[in-house]
Amino acid sequence: MTAVAISNNDMVYLHWNVSGKIPDCLGFNIIRHDAISNDHEPLPAMVGFPSPDKSDGKKGAGQTFRNTSVWPVQKFAWKDLFAKRGGTYWYEVVPMVGTPGNLKPDPSRTMRTNSVTLDSNQGDCAVFFNRGIISTQAIARSLTKGKSGVPNTKALEDAIKKPGNPLRTRLVGDLENGVLKLLERARKEGGQCYCALYELSDKDLVDNLAALKDKVHIVLSNAGEDTKKGAGDGDKTNTHTREGFHKLKLDVTDRMLKKGHIGHNKFVVYVGKNGPEAVLSGSTNWTPTGLCAQSNNAIIVDSPDLAKQYLAYWKLLQKDTEDAGKDRTALQAKTFRASNKEERSRERLKDNEKKPSGNLRVWFSPNTPQKSVPRKKGQSPPTPADLTEVFDLIKKAKQGALFLAFIPGNPSIVTSLKEAYDARKKEKKLFYLRGAATSPDPAGVFKVDLYHRSSKSDATVRAVDKRPRLRADARVASVAGIFAAFGNWEAEIYKIGHAVIHDKIVVLDPFTDDSVVITGSHNLGFRASYANDENMLVIRGNRAVAGAYAAHVLDVYEHYRWRWKLQEPLRAVFAKLKQKNPKAKPGDLWKKAVAMTRPSMVKSAWQNLVPNDSWQDFYVKNKDFLAAETNFWSSFGGVGLAKDGAT
Repeated sequence: MTAVAISNNDMVYLHWNVSGKIPDCLGFNIIRHDAISNDHEPLPAMVGFPSPDKSDGKKGAGQTFRNTSVWPVQKFAWKDLFAKRGGTYWYEVVPMVGTPGNLKPDPSRTMRTNSVTLDSNQGDCAVFFNRGIISTQAIARSLTKGKSGVPNTKALEDAIKKPGNPLRTRLVGDLENGVLKLLERARKEGGQCYCALYELSDKDLVDNLAALKDKVHIVLSNAGEDTKKGAGDGDKTNTHTREGFHKLKLDVTDRMLKKGHIGHNKFVVYVGKNGPEAVLSGSTNWTPTGLCAQSNNAIIVDSPDLAKQYLAYWKLLQKDTEDAGKDRTALQAKTFRASNKEERSRERLKDNEKKPSGNLRVWFSPNTPQKSVPRKKGQSPPTPADLTEVFDLIKKAKQGALFLAFIPGNPSIVTSLKEAYDARKKEKKLFYLRGAATSPDPAGVFKVDLYHRSSKSDATVRAVDKRPRLRADARVASVAGIFAAFGNWEAEIYKIGHAVIHDKIVVLDPFTDDSVVITGSHNLGFRASYANDENMLVIRGNRAVAGAYAAHVLDVYEHYRWRWKLQEPLRAVFAKLKQKNPKAKPGDLWKKAVAMTRPSMVKSAWQNLVPNDSWQDFYVKNKDFLAAETNFWSSFGGVGLAKDGAT
């Protein structure tokens, strides 16, 4: 019996396992211990038993929080979103035996975790994540409602544009602090910042850039739709900022790529008195949406050698732009592409104790001779140099892989992960795979595909319009009934803009010395390497960084997975109605299915705990099926029973 905790700057993720079924166990109480003050308390819980005990006058499940000693966790993983940033904690995982309303702890089977700190600093690396998932009950309850009962999207858009607004603060988390760190460093130390940016419209970030005056140098790409119909500039997102910067006479290079190519970088190089010193990279666009309404990350690496490589690339971006003049077709020239194909050296990293902690390498794009992915029938396009390394690392992964992606395309890391998973399965080897990706729906609506213990997306979460067009495949083409109001569940906003998940992350074998993290602006598919200005970091052997990214992936993944699970009654009813009424309008069938399933969805959402120990039967029965998950987490080591002592 072991329990594991991993964390990043924003949350803690817990996982534990037991050797077999625990008689009369109705779940686990999760107790957070503050390692500094020694204070401890059970984690809050909202999902309760079917018939909650109301004799104490308290509200039932779905109306209030209890804690996990009353409404225990009936699974073997949980996350703590209430731990305070900067705190150091360890957790007890306590089996609760008995009956609902009369549960007692089983101290003989109590497990405890390792200690974790909610901190961005991981030695030479600092890693930041936001809380950019807007489809939550907390956000829904914070907004005014329209006539349809759906939260006011405009109200949310306005809120996240205002620094200091409570909603913005809640959603951005510590991410904006990370994005601004190198700019603040330049102000304090008198250094220079060299930025290559794709989308730039957030007022607070724009003001911070402008405040640096002659100490900031920006290659600013075009982004968005045309400013005017037929203008062909594709710069609606940045045009206001661009005009303002030019009026201030800032050093701005206008990199206006033609359609089919984007200047997708989001990096900053800090240059101090002794030369290049540090780099900011990641997936975060410098917009209110990028900060607050998509899942995103940022990473700062203190490495003079890496910073020199980024600065050299920045200068090539500028030169390529100047050499092309007004001819957009001349951008991303042959010499620029050839220089990006170069395999750069791995730079060593150190941890918080200044001990060696792996290494990293950067790849820049575009890095292929062709300006677009060649599509010839029966022929696979050549694999770009950067993705050759990535695919090779995926192929060599042993325990498993986690990922988040935004429209990776085909070929991409998704196809490579599928190949790796299928190869392990054929060899009868264990390989754990979980991930989520924003991808375009055939109807033009962006959705989230979920990958759950297999190489194929087995679930899809969509936002549903008033009259949705739905396919009849209830297993894969799941619809987002959860984003409509029912019972004590408030209607949620699914997305603002075109992205739900905007991270570009792959994490391989995170709890081993061979861990790998792939991150940056690169969308992890061929098109990014062929057509876009991109940067991608490959970080090897840094378990602290890998753990931080793993916690983020699992946090985002499980948010959408749970919502997909809640849709099961709705999907089943919709499929039956569609089968009986094949000529009926899907929208009408959808509305009918929602009305028929409201009671069961309320029960699934808030009163889903099983009042006996049979909830464990799935895990016992499917032990072999779940073996890959057990193997994945066992590579961490774990702590064991609480009596074994603290770490």
